[in-house]
Amino acid sequence: MKTFTKFLCASVLAFSATAFADVSSAKPIRVGPVQNYGALGTSGSKIISLKNNKQVVLRGVSLFWSDATGSQYYNPEVISWAAKNLGIDVFRFAMGIEHYKADESDPLDENYSYKGNPSSNLALLEQMVEAAIKNDIYIIIDWHSHRANEEQSLAEEFFTKVAQKYADVPNVIFEIFNEPVNQSWSVISNYANTIVPKIRQFTQNLILVGTPSWSQLSSYGGVSGTNIAYVLHFYAGTHSVSTYGTRASAAMNSGNAVFISEWGTTSADGKGTANESATNEWLTFMDQNNISNCNWSLRQYRSTVDNSEEGSAIFDGSENLTTQEALNNASYTASGTIVKNYLQKHIRPWADSLVAGKSGSCHFKSKTVSETAGSVDLTAGCSYTSSNTEAVSVSGSTASIVGAGFAILTGNDGSESVIVVEEEPKQTSEITDFTCRYGGNCSQGHEMRNYTGSSDFETLLAKKSTTVEGGKMSFQSLSPDLFSVKMGICNNKNYCYGATYGVSLPMLQFTGSYGEGKIVVSAPAVTGYRALNDTITVIFAKGQQRLHSKFKNRTLTLGELSEANALPDTTLNGGTATSYTYNDKESTPYLTKLATQIQAGTSNAIVRITASAPETENWEAFQKSITVIIGDSALASAENKEEYYATPIIASAKIAPFRTEIQHGSLLLQIPQSGWVNWAIYTSAGKVLSKQKQNLSAGTHLISLQNIPTGSYILRVRQGSKQASFHWNKH
Repeated sequence: MKTFTKFLCASVLAFSATAFADVSSAKPIRVGPVQNYGALGTSGSKIISLKNNKQVVLRGVSLFWSDATGSQYYNPEVISWAAKNLGIDVFRFAMGIEHYKADESDPLDENYSYKGNPSSNLALLEQMVEAAIKNDIYIIIDWHSHRANEEQSLAEEFFTKVAQKYADVPNVIFEIFNEPVNQSWSVISNYANTIVPKIRQFTQNLILVGTPSWSQLSSYGGVSGTNIAYVLHFYAGTHSVSTYGTRASAAMNSGNAVFISEWGTTSADGKGTANESATNEWLTFMDQNNISNCNWSLRQYRSTVDNSEEGSAIFDGSENLTTQEALNNASYTASGTIVKNYLQKHIRPWADSLVAGKSGSCHFKSKTVSETAGSVDLTAGCSYTSSNTEAVSVSGSTASIVGAGFAILTGNDGSESVIVVEEEPKQTSEITDFTCRYGGNCSQGHEMRNYTGSSDFETLLAKKSTTVEGGKMSFQSLSPDLFSVKMGICNNKNYCYGATYGVSLPMLQFTGSYGEGKIVVSAPAVTGYRALNDTITVIFAKGQQRLHSKFKNRTLTLGELSEANALPDTTLNGGTATSYTYNDKESTPYLTKLATQIQAGTSNAIVRITASAPETENWEAFQKSITVIIGDSALASAENKEEYYATPIIASAKIAPFRTEIQHGSLLLQIPQSGWVNWAIYTSAGKVLSKQKQNLSAGTHLISLQNIPTGSYILRVRQGSKQASFHWNKH
């Protein structure tokens, strides 16, 4: 229904957790509607539980478009917060496909669209399905398009894939067409009758079908198959209950189930302020008619990407709210206040509902405790068994809290009660797996330097000795043959500055032996956060040799003498003698090495020069090739082109799946496939200092950061679903 401003193509993506879990291992850690109802379907005009045939009414939120303006909220932390604090039963994954508009006039950036980047969208969807499972709520997988009938083959492929993948996940609801615009009902129903069977090959879960004219329910019915509901969308400032509510009533009276998968308090473009009186009429109508619904939308009022303003947004301001703390301190728009009050009003005691009717003298009202609660006293004189000893174990009438989750406790009288153990966030540190090499270069923002004045083989583990949440960290080296861990005073003014100078900081000191080792980083629990106990992998490897930057591809005129260091005698850092071959031969008539210069010959030619340096005690072997053109730059003019092409090209080293680090003041990117890469540099205060997006080929790229001033920064890099974030101290 809404119109959108196309976001800035140069914008940086939001960076969230990079580990996309397999939903097959995901488990609910709270009790919500899914434990009570299971998978959903329809019976006449009602949406029902396929588990117990009870009528179901869900209330929740729709996420904004899955583009740069809304993707920040596609975050498990946000979903967990909304489930706990707003009491949502369902959320909608509004996946952008190719275009914002039906007339194809406003395409999505291909980095965000499903058509342009299917793998990233599928990975994000998996993350969100896992969040739904974890919070025991429903997720609507929404083909968020106004022209799905023009994308039918893509939709067939997508819904076949996700229906098969999530066939046994009761949390999933499928919405196959967001908002048709000018399509007739026959076009829409023909599309639906193609997509529905693709889903029904694998699952009977509820399917939502959009209706004509922005899903305003002007036509409906006739889609083949079971468990089908028809979609109504309304915006209270534009659509009245008397007109559009009447359509919903007529549809239900004729035996069709209705689901309001998108509604707003504002006008239909999502702008302006909330129409409270009209919204209240709609809220009453939905409740009286038991219609499930999702409010548009869970995001902030003003986007920092394109400066667009959404009056229909729940949160006020322009800050992306993606942490529990930020969300707890959020301000609400007028619309958000209405939505929050509506959702919280309908929060239901799901844990008690789950064991309704299983009463007895040992029964107790459901209890919710934290992971660090220790133990809970139960009804005296009763004994219990636990359905989930990974969350709660029981000895007699005492329950011991083991971990996040819930357990049904069955008393010796046959009664059932529930204990829910709320997950407490784990503390976080700045320390992640990293590699250091002889010569001082390290990954993830580390450097090997003499920080204390006692050893050249030290690296700072962190800029402070506490976790982000304030827990005092301790360290243990599990590989003392490779490195030790110590607290040292950072007093070398060349490398210690600002808040780090003169401060005792955690450091790692290498012994000089090469290999892979482990460090255990631990911290006791602090208020609101459980204890930290992480194992970090650290690699100490030989240095990587390199040649002078003048060893590079070049063109020389006939008889020209190059600059010095075009063919260096030794490597720069290892000082290792370097040898050369020319089109895989020891010499060539087309050029001569004079000291470190290249003397071009008198014939048009092309020569691949390969430099080699052997492995030494502390340096890896080096090999690199360049191409030198002599005379006419047109390859056809080279009299030795057959020789050039016959020269074997040195096999490239296998590229790591995704790697980022700082080398010599530049950002080293090692990427497995060609495509768009986004990177941003943030100050310690969280402000964006620089951000870029570039289409890069697969392989290794070195991006100069020389213009960045001295200071402490966070670098964030993303290509598709692969992300990295690390600290960098620039000296």
